[in-house]
Amino acid sequence: MKIRFAVVAATVALAALPSFAQTTVGVSSSTNITIGGLIAMGMKGAAISQGNAPTGRTTANEIGVYDNTSRLWFTSSSKITDGYTVFMRIESRMPMNVRPGDALLQNAGGPPAGLPVNAASGWADGDSWAGIGTPYGNFYAGHMHLYVTDGISVGYLAPSLEHPGEGYRVWDVQALGIFNLLNTYMTGKQDGVSNLTKQNTLAITRSRNVVKWDSPTFKPDAASMLTFSLAWSKNAAGAQNVWVSNTNGTTYEGGQTVFAKALYNGHGFSAMGTYLDQKFQGVASTAANTELKAMRLGLSYKVNGLKFGVMYDNTSMVNGGLNAASAVVGDSGRTAFQIPVSYSWGDHGVYATYTMAGKTASQDKTAAKQMTFAYDYALTKRAFIGVAMTTINNDARVNYQGFLTGYSPFGTSSLSYGESWRQVSLSLNYWF
Repeated sequence: MKIRFAVVAATVALAALPSFAQTTVGVSSSTNITIGGLIAMGMKGAAISQGNAPTGRTTANEIGVYDNTSRLWFTSSSKITDGYTVFMRIESRMPMNVRPGDALLQNAGGPPAGLPVNAASGWADGDSWAGIGTPYGNFYAGHMHLYVTDGISVGYLAPSLEHPGEGYRVWDVQALGIFNLLNTYMTGKQDGVSNLTKQNTLAITRSRNVVKWDSPTFKPDAASMLTFSLAWSKNAAGAQNVWVSNTNGTTYEGGQTVFAKALYNGHGFSAMGTYLDQKFQGVASTAANTELKAMRLGLSYKVNGLKFGVMYDNTSMVNGGLNAASAVVGDSGRTAFQIPVSYSWGDHGVYATYTMAGKTASQDKTAAKQMTFAYDYALTKRAFIGVAMTTINNDARVNYQGFLTGYSPFGTSSLSYGESWRQVSLSLNYWF
């Protein structure tokens, strides 16, 4: 086996992205600053079934222009000595359909809630870090995506970014099944009657306090590559100042988050495995919702433009299951699957993705299904336009929903239990 000791500079979609064809500003003979980013905009129309509409729901149908997580980043690297570099990345989020002072959240039928857009998105809010590159891999410290984006494929940008999951060149963020179902799970009363509470894996955001290692790229042969990642965070939620005593039996020092990933690409195959274990700070071992355990596996094969794959996700909340009296009776877990199929020819691409979240802890009426159909067209090697149609159908006791629903700058009202949702979008992605 040959090993190429090169820095692994590209990671998954929606995190660190390739810096090709971007603007480089020289600082010195050994340092440079690269400016790049993504403009992602969509015209969307969404409708909710209103099967269990709460009082005060503002609308069941929405049409508007919405941002799909546009961002701007600055990266820099400087040579230390042969084989060693120091580097940094600062990524800022910038919703393109609103102004920073616009309301992020609104009360149902009432005035703005008082939280502006710039309180939830702004300078260095994206994946930002500093680190050292060595012949033995990259070492990072900062905040970044862990687990939640693993599986999204952006192999059209760089071969190292090929993954087994869905891989639209133009995405409507609410159409991504990995966010809507694979990164969502339910906890609560396992009495067969009560509605469950929706939770997001690592809050579907950037984890804080992260120390991470990306391996060198191993080359089993000339046509394949293999990489590994390990990460640790004392508190991925970033709440260092919340638990300052042991009044509930534990303190901030009691928790931690660990993460591991392996990715193989070669001979048309893409295979991935990830693992996550998050022990929460400030939670007694006998309390509800004490530890999150998750595992995700994926495999795909691509030949002559046709790609098909499968993703498997098992997420479980320790002590997340309660009885009718709200006493802990066990864990609350679910298994989810995604089956993406795509075909590309010339500048064209078509996609069909089925995503399913199974029953929570074998409880009836707690599953959900999503279907996304999409078509996109390459305007250039870095600009794409496309359409997507997505539906989500919930069983009666759950409310899985589109990514960022309920946030006015991003569109679509939140779903009630048992409701269905559909959306059609026309979107543009431009990587610069």
